[in-house]
Amino acid sequence: MLRESYFEFMLRWYAYRRWHRPPRRVRQAEYDFHQLMKKLPADSLFIDLGANIGDVTGHVLAYGMRVIAFEPDPVARQILTKRFGNNDRVTIIPKAVGGSARAATFHQRPDVSDLRRTESSSLIQTHEHTNGKSFEVEVVDLVQFLQGLHEPIAIVKMDIEGAEAECIEAMLDASIHRSIGQILVETHERFSPDLADRIGKLRGRIAQEGIRNINLDWS
Repeated sequence: MLRESYFEFMLRWYAYRRWHRPPRRVRQAEYDFHQLMKKLPADSLFIDLGANIGDVTGHVLAYGMRVIAFEPDPVARQILTKRFGNNDRVTIIPKAVGGSARAATFHQRPDVSDLRRTESSSLIQTHEHTNGKSFEVEVVDLVQFLQGLHEPIAIVKMDIEGAEAECIEAMLDASIHRSIGQILVETHERFSPDLADRIGKLRGRIAQEGIRNINLDWS
């Protein structure tokens, strides 16, 4: 059996440290995530929006689920594909998601080659992207994509660096959230006052409409 490379070892160690800290240090969101996974049937469908290098995808696979992973950043996607490209339970889509289908500019940090920095790539340009690369990516209409699956969706996890506002708005307007088990969202209000205002309005709308399957505090 071939020995793993130093890079592969560090990647595995980084993922382990992130998700398997001692109990007293485990974040509540991580604990809740694993408790949720344990309740779902094997072969359930998990949509990983902003899959990055695949840490969440890997843990979902451990519970026997299938994953559709979206990742537009080529640096992160190269690692994601190396880890799961040959797994028949993972479909990797090299595109971004949004409230409408279009071409858009995608922004990377200048230090994107660092594994810890690929998580900041975004459709929304911030000070973190100064001197980084920008290029065009295809944005998939998330609602149309979900409607086209024609099968139950257990979980939609969304960590898409600011694009979550337009996606959740579109999902609520189309009422497609009603056909999804749970929607787990990491929000990024810090990016701009406008984004913070949109997320605040979404929180109010979710509360007012009594929606219980959208968690805007997952991270």
